[in-house]
Amino acid sequence: MSYLKRAWAQIHLDRLGHNLEILSNSVDTQVCCVVKANAYGHDDGTIAGYLERHGISFFAVSNIREAITLREHGVSGEILILGHTPCEHARELSDYDIIQTAVSRDYARKLSDEAVRCKVTVKIHLAVDTGMGRIGEPADKALEAAIDIAGMKGVELDGIFTHFAAADSYDDDDILYTRLQKDLFFKTADEIREHMPLRHAHCLNSAGSILHFDKRSTLARFGILLYGLTPDRSLDLGLDLVPVMDLKAAVSYVKTVPAGKSISYGRTYTTSRETVIATVPIGYADGYPRSLSNKGYVIINGRRAPIVGRVCMDQLMCDVTDIPDVCEGTTVTLIGSDGNERITADDIAALTDTIGYEIVCGISKRIPRVITQNGKITAVREYY
Repeated sequence: MSYLKRAWAQIHLDRLGHNLEILSNSVDTQVCCVVKANAYGHDDGTIAGYLERHGISFFAVSNIREAITLREHGVSGEILILGHTPCEHARELSDYDIIQTAVSRDYARKLSDEAVRCKVTVKIHLAVDTGMGRIGEPADKALEAAIDIAGMKGVELDGIFTHFAAADSYDDDDILYTRLQKDLFFKTADEIREHMPLRHAHCLNSAGSILHFDKRSTLARFGILLYGLTPDRSLDLGLDLVPVMDLKAAVSYVKTVPAGKSISYGRTYTTSRETVIATVPIGYADGYPRSLSNKGYVIINGRRAPIVGRVCMDQLMCDVTDIPDVCEGTTVTLIGSDGNERITADDIAALTDTIGYEIVCGISKRIPRVITQNGKITAVREYY
């Protein structure tokens, strides 16, 4: 299948399957796969379709557009929106059979009013704030809220959930904080169940599922681990996970410049010797961080090539003086392996003082996703 070999992200479904098997075997509860943000940059339709074919029947997204996109790709499993949806979309939530998070009792009431007006019913999961401080009814008010919501028309209280704030930490205080969050959540769930059935009560995110597993959680919500990255790059979870995404580009231009030549905007880099410069057609508009200017590296022909000068919107330059046989069309690895060299999204995150999530989620939609399985290209997702 053809695609523009300027820059592309290669998505390895075999690796996804490998990660899914490891994670599924690590928990004794239903797995919910989080595919928000275009499946963390990996192409949500492709990822969710593959996961559903391999036994996953519950997905989580950020918003209604992401949920509808999954339905349009043929996903039939349950879909939970983890964030806010304006209440005027009650009919769409019902028509597409989507579970909506109720961020508060007041929100549930407004959604109920709109659902009644549209003569539909919307399933909801009530968010309970046990210490994240983001959305949800405070735990000490959750029982009262749940009883109130259970009496509302047009909405069906299908479950409750909470989110851990620091499950991805080995710090003693964070471990205690997570334990307190978990205990408070299940105490709240037990109180609610004395008054009504709850099909779901879930609290486990990626790190929580591995480090704080509790079989009382009806779902283990796996996100970043599915894609072979860690919630925190300092964590060693003891799992043989592999990154699902590689990021590649093709050299567009090679030139030799003398010593004393400045490279890129702002003249922040000047050659100290005669230097061979390779231009690579990828930049910060593609999601490759500008903060890697003069400190990042790429891999070409199995060797590291330092980035020199500022990363531009659409291009970057690197020093290939000591790398033989670099020419127009030579493949450049920005994330992935080549020979004995390897660079991961977590490595890039370390260089840019962020997290691997931001790196893969930030790969823009002008980068085609090239889907591979069993060593063969099976599809190309080009967004425009």
